[in-house]
Amino acid sequence: MSTYSTSTIHSIIDAALADYTKLTGTDLSKTPFATALQQSNSPDAVIQLLHEREKAFKEYRDTDRRLINCLSPAVKVLQAFSDIVGEAVSKVSHTCHPPTLLTETSSDPLPTSKRLVCWDRRTS
Repeated sequence: MSTYSTSTIHSIIDAALADYTKLTGTDLSKTPFATALQQSNSPDAVIQLLHEREKAFKEYRDTDRRLINCLSPAVKVLQAFSDIVGEAVSKVSHTCHPPTLLTETSSDPLPTSKRLVCWDRRTS
């Protein structure tokens, strides 16, 4: 393996953190992980840190899986219910808006007749 100077490793880490900040808008340079990275003095130390983070993430993901498995059926039921309600509301709102029901005298030969008019405000 090639020998890297500590300054080269720090330059690479600083450049990577700066690029990440520029791309995401999130400054990671003040996180404990970034501090540990900046204190690393060899590529092996950086790789070791990455392995530790990978292991911690896997443990977190596997632990949280129980919560996700528990919530998943509830979310699916809520989604289905939301779709049904949304479709029903959509049909009603396209058909008639109750506040816009107007009574209008028709132009029928019998002037006493009245009809209900449903007016859709979105098309006016």
